[in-house]
Amino acid sequence: MNETTGSVHGSAGEAVAVVGMAGRFPGAAGTQEFWRGLVDGVESVRAFSDTELARAGVSPQGIASPTRVPRGADLADADLFDAGFFGVTQRDARLMDPQHRVFLTCAWQALEDAGLAPHAAGGPVGVFASTSLSTYLLANVLRSSEYADAALSYPVLLGNDKDFLATRVSYKLDLRGPSMSVQSACSSSLTAVHLACRALARGEVRAALAGGVSITFPQTSGYEYQEGGILSRDGHCRVFDAGSAGTVKGNGCGVVVLKRLADALADGDRIYAVVRGTAVNNDGSDKIGFTAPGPQGQQAVIRAALQASGIPASDIGYIETHGTGTAVGDPLELHALSAAYRAASGPAPDCLIGSVKANVGHLDAAAGVTGLIKAALALYHQTVPRQINYSTPNPQLRLDRQPFDVPTESLPYPRATPLRAAAVSSFGLGGTNAHAVLEAPPAPTVPAATTATTGGGREVRYPVVLSARDTAALAETARALRVLVDGATPPAVRDIAYTLSTGRALLPVRHVFEAATLAELRAGLDAAAAGELSVAAPPDGGWAHGPALKVALPGHPLRPERHWIEPDTPTATDAAPPAPSASVSPTVTVTVAVASVVGGEVEDGVLEGVLKVLEEGLGIDAIAPDDDFYDLGGDSLLAVELVTALRTLFGIDLDLDEFARLRTPDAMADHVRAARAGTGAAGGGVRAVRDGRGTPVYLVPPAGGTNFLYHRLADRTPAGPALRALSFPSEAAGRPGTLRELAALYVGRIREEQPAGPYRLGGYSFGGNVAFEMAVQLQRAGEEVEQLIMLDTHVPETYVGGHLDAEGFEAAFPVLFEAAAVRGVDPGLLREQGFLEVWQHNHALLKGYYPDRPFAGDVTLLQAEEPEGDALLDALRMNPRDKSVWGAHITGRLLVDKVPGDHFSMFDEGDRIARLGAAFGAALAPHDPEGDPRC
Repeated sequence: MNETTGSVHGSAGEAVAVVGMAGRFPGAAGTQEFWRGLVDGVESVRAFSDTELARAGVSPQGIASPTRVPRGADLADADLFDAGFFGVTQRDARLMDPQHRVFLTCAWQALEDAGLAPHAAGGPVGVFASTSLSTYLLANVLRSSEYADAALSYPVLLGNDKDFLATRVSYKLDLRGPSMSVQSACSSSLTAVHLACRALARGEVRAALAGGVSITFPQTSGYEYQEGGILSRDGHCRVFDAGSAGTVKGNGCGVVVLKRLADALADGDRIYAVVRGTAVNNDGSDKIGFTAPGPQGQQAVIRAALQASGIPASDIGYIETHGTGTAVGDPLELHALSAAYRAASGPAPDCLIGSVKANVGHLDAAAGVTGLIKAALALYHQTVPRQINYSTPNPQLRLDRQPFDVPTESLPYPRATPLRAAAVSSFGLGGTNAHAVLEAPPAPTVPAATTATTGGGREVRYPVVLSARDTAALAETARALRVLVDGATPPAVRDIAYTLSTGRALLPVRHVFEAATLAELRAGLDAAAAGELSVAAPPDGGWAHGPALKVALPGHPLRPERHWIEPDTPTATDAAPPAPSASVSPTVTVTVAVASVVGGEVEDGVLEGVLKVLEEGLGIDAIAPDDDFYDLGGDSLLAVELVTALRTLFGIDLDLDEFARLRTPDAMADHVRAARAGTGAAGGGVRAVRDGRGTPVYLVPPAGGTNFLYHRLADRTPAGPALRALSFPSEAAGRPGTLRELAALYVGRIREEQPAGPYRLGGYSFGGNVAFEMAVQLQRAGEEVEQLIMLDTHVPETYVGGHLDAEGFEAAFPVLFEAAAVRGVDPGLLREQGFLEVWQHNHALLKGYYPDRPFAGDVTLLQAEEPEGDALLDALRMNPRDKSVWGAHITGRLLVDKVPGDHFSMFDEGDRIARLGAAFGAALAPHDPEGDPRC
């Protein structure tokens, strides 16, 4: 069960207004340009030239690599910063992570957009900020001769560590509220918004800055595509589309200014949207692996945010999803989203969904706030932007059965039926989920006017206060205001004066004049632009000229300059850059610079290459040739990535089962040599899981066709007989069309190794069903079957009827992983490797199978104590039957031993798999000539 923290803002007194925003995004220097790009359907992910790749440090071999994807979403001018304006020394500006510089700049601009002067905020202002790892530190600062040995020096740490992002903003802008860095991977910045809303609701702050930044250097290196990783094969992010092939790393920054709605209304603030409810939780262990999504947690956080908002779900007409464009993540998210909203009586009719990642890439720590900015602007402008890179729906989403549509054109809402509310999701690697519910902004309460009069009819002359760092900046400010005033619909003089007087920081050079009309305002601005500055001081006592509204005005002109440390040693970019934290497992980058070693003078270099791969992947120095991969802390998720690295490095075929069998660098190197020489033994389709004594036990693979679970089980099973695993037949070799044919194929394989009985068989789930049929066939052939062990195998009656076609199985795929069917293994990678196809094939075999005779003998059933969820059984059209029905299919005894967990979690690391291993060992012991039946 997920414990979810919700922030309740349902009443006007607790609701939170978004009163300001700023950002820098790929292809957009600010939020207005960002919005125009969204409405126009601009894709800011672009191709990098060979020159750009080379400048980023990619070698000629890397540029020419067929797996290099030379695309990304880079941020222009990330090396520029106005150090003088923010009082940063030249040395510190060069040392400072550009992420920190960009965030500080955007924080200042967001306050300007909000019309919130720090000195006149009326109370403390908090800062809740998120950032990605400082790749500038790793790729530039520490690779320079100047700072190579200065990793722990204060200037380097202060400029690059995440801890100092928020506090630097508070220091430089003189903000006195709580100031904290918020880190939960790619849900960080929406989690920061949640914490800011809670601080406002508790009265800790008068206003809050919340947001995130993510810029990875070098920006233009592209990446190496790895099959099954989350990065896109073609360099496009195609969210919801049938061609979904992964995401693309983006770079950018977003910041919002938040105030209590009541305060914002009283202050006449311009309101983009109202945050009515937010919630944050974590999946805990209720998912397939640490890096995988947790649909139950996602559902829980969405329900909590809806409840906190007090808004009917039926008012929500647009949802900005986490949407990464991955084959597994998107269907899982949409399944959770649909379940949560249907439980709340459903969203608005024709509710639209979208994801900004298709436009600007995955912004990691800035992803959540970027989605919030998009949703807030959609409410403010009453328009939902089109979803780009979308043409044919992903069949796994089953959009025809979902309460959501994907907009293929930007859709403005008419006044008669406005877009009332929207929502935003952000799900972080590691399981921290965030959801926010937004409402359209209320109409301004003070009417706009170009003049005002007192009660006696006399015009009110408003003080116009200009201030800047120097006279040149003040003149530039005056010229920018003049352009605004000359526009088609200029703001009221009163509102311009109010915003300048109360919403701008007072800088050293100031100019004050009075104006009652636009004509007088233009004249005063022209004089200031010409350098005719007054010496009058700004009025004391605050604003005393009646109600007014904050309006959007040009910000203070900045003069950014390049502050940069070039590395003296080349930046290694031939491997993929750090992948964004997504809701599915990212590819583990294994940088292997051993191509020159392979075929070198030290033997053949193969062992050295294997060791380099393992040391890099495990993060361990000096691995010995006989060290065991699993004893070193390796797991199935890392194994998936290392298999990819070994395939790429040596140009060989290697699958997960074979890797699991090899275990040691020596064995892996021998396999590589044999594969490269073309002498690798096929093994007859049977592979060793562990050595042992007596008659071996042959284990049949479960429905997914992989034997990883048996290797994990063997490590926790007391010493005993040898364990052997059958390999599921490849598609090229041809797959049997019935379960009996598959069982006959397996029988043939084991009889090649062991021509006569007695035989010992076992299998988990589907593997148990096949092992049962194998045992029947062996007995029919006159062979003795000494032992049959089934691990939580459903009885044949469970599968009778309810045929599931390919489309139905595609629809059930997200539920399979929600049920945690492949614990610890990246579902995206397994799907790419044909895992879904194998599972579907084997499920169809079960649907067409029923035993034609009983097994003559005893059967041991290791049965999970906890039942499976109904959702999976329903999705696969299975009819739950008590597993004791196996007794009707055998002539001997059904020996049942209960083990903790459910059908899938019984293999979970820790106590569960330890107890499963003990039970498995106890079942094997009576048939082990040297075993102790009591163990």
